[in-house]
Order: sequence, then C-alpha cells, then structure tokens
Amino acid sequence: MEKNIEELVKNSPRKDNLVVFKVEPVPRFCCCSHCVRDFWETINNEIYPQGPIEHEGSAVLNIQNEQIVLEQHESGPELIAFLNSVTAICNFIKLLFSLSIDAFTKKGATKIKITKKIITTKQKLVNEAVFEIESSKSPEEIIKAVNKILTGNRVKNKFPL
Repeated sequence: MEKNIEELVKNSPRKDNLVVFKVEPVPRFCCCSHCVRDFWETINNEIYPQGPIEHEGSAVLNIQNEQIVLEQHESGPELIAFLNSVTAICNFIKLLFSLSIDAFTKKGATKIKITKKIITTKQKLVNEAVFEIESSKSPEEIIKAVNKILTGNRVKNKFPL
C-alpha cells in the first residue's frame, strides 16, 4: 500500500487526506484472482482499458477524472483515493462493494467487513471505522449500509447492519 500511496501523491498537486477502503470476507478466505476469479474478471472488465489488475497486483486508475489505486490482496480488495474525490468515484466504490459482497457470499462469507481509514499523505492515521454487513441482507439494506460507509466518519465503530 505504501508504494501505491506514494505513487498517487507524487503524481498529484493535491494535499488533501486520503481514504482507504479495505473489503474482507468473514470468515476470512483467500480473495486473490485465482480464488475469486469471477470477481476479478468483472472488475478488470469494468476498468478496461485501464488495468488489468494482475494476481496480487495493483493499478492506478482514472475514474471520473480522479486517480485511485485498486489493489488485489489475498485478504480482499483495497481502494485508495483522495478523500475529496469520494463523491466523484462513489459509483465505482459502490460497484466494488456490491461485487465483493456477492462474490464473497457465494464462497461462504456470512459477513463482509469494510474498513475505512482516513490517512494523511504522509500515511499518518487520522480516523478509522469498521463496518460489518450481514451477507444475508436484502440489496436495499446493503445499499443503505454502503451509503453509511461512504458518508460516515465514526472512529472505530462497528455497525452490524
């Protein structure tokens, strides 16, 4: 993550804080492109002609004229963006969350844990919030939960939604 944050900051005149979204299944299992192939194929199709994100790799993407970093980890996907760009890339974030929930539920996850960290460009933690979404929730309830995640700034709270 550190290398990608440096790359994002280096190529931008912006000095606002960054936001990091980490999506993980509960219980944990491998989320690499070999283990959740359909998920990563869909993501790569969505970001085409940018990317693709190779096995446990990352890519700097231009979404709605905003630069973001999307990383593939065994623990789950991670998205890094400037905090002030969240509104512009909101639809992509929602797509990432909903695809994760769908793919991870098919593999046996009962919950999806989304960690939202706000950090400075020097990688100092400013704020952290942890959200858990029951995978059995209806699509409407999941959308409501995702909206809370995007707008919430609570510190180290769990929201069983």
